[in-house]
Amino acid sequence: MQVKEIQIDYSRCETDAPTGNFTDMPAGLAQWSFNSNSINSAQWKRENIQYTYMPDNFTTPVIYNTTQCTLQFTIPEEMGFPVLFYYRLTNFYQNHRRYVKSFDSDQLKGVAVDNGTIQSSACDPIKLDPTTKKPYYPCGLIANSLFNDTFYDPILLNVGHGDAPNETYVMNRNTGISWDSDRALYGKTSYTPDEIIPPPNWQLRYPNNYTTENPPPDLSQDEAFQVWMRTAGLPTFSKLAQRNDTYPMKVGTYNLQINQS
Repeated sequence: MQVKEIQIDYSRCETDAPTGNFTDMPAGLAQWSFNSNSINSAQWKRENIQYTYMPDNFTTPVIYNTTQCTLQFTIPEEMGFPVLFYYRLTNFYQNHRRYVKSFDSDQLKGVAVDNGTIQSSACDPIKLDPTTKKPYYPCGLIANSLFNDTFYDPILLNVGHGDAPNETYVMNRNTGISWDSDRALYGKTSYTPDEIIPPPNWQLRYPNNYTTENPPPDLSQDEAFQVWMRTAGLPTFSKLAQRNDTYPMKVGTYNLQINQS
């Protein structure tokens, strides 16, 4: 009863939200659970942008076009820390019998598993690239369908109702979101970049495949990937994307930008 929560369904932002100015979201897409009854409706807008993808292990940026959805919503009461930020999917059957076993545990641990082993593994049908015959890394259906919308930090607008600058509520995206027991299942790969191919749905981030400048991810440090790989038992589920364990979320109006990939 003490949990404070806001849920916003932005699924249709790419098609239904306006470009330019904010408009109210349709009824039912935003829900609040607070003690206060003074809730304003959430608003949204969208724009087409060029996004620069540049993780820490890249030396060359990757630029691609995407739709950015901006949500604007009000927090009516201070939310004490930890503040947890989840994404929620519906009608996604991670518990399907073929999907749930479609990975190679040795490959995820960092072993450079050979082509023959991957070919006969449970990664079917995401095993070997049909053109180069190189193994997909990471192989399998689970990794290939990794949820890849990009969430920015929420920004508090009009701080103190004065002339103070907007205030960014900094969230941690890659520390403390996966289980300790899950982290032990992953290691940095022993493959060289030229030995492997990104899964088909990762091509946007790796348009030139893995290279020395843009090497494969270190899965032992990629907690968002680890969270996704722990498959859900029901077709409606939430997964932790980011968190703040240090500061409360202040009362006020926030903007949140999301790149829809």
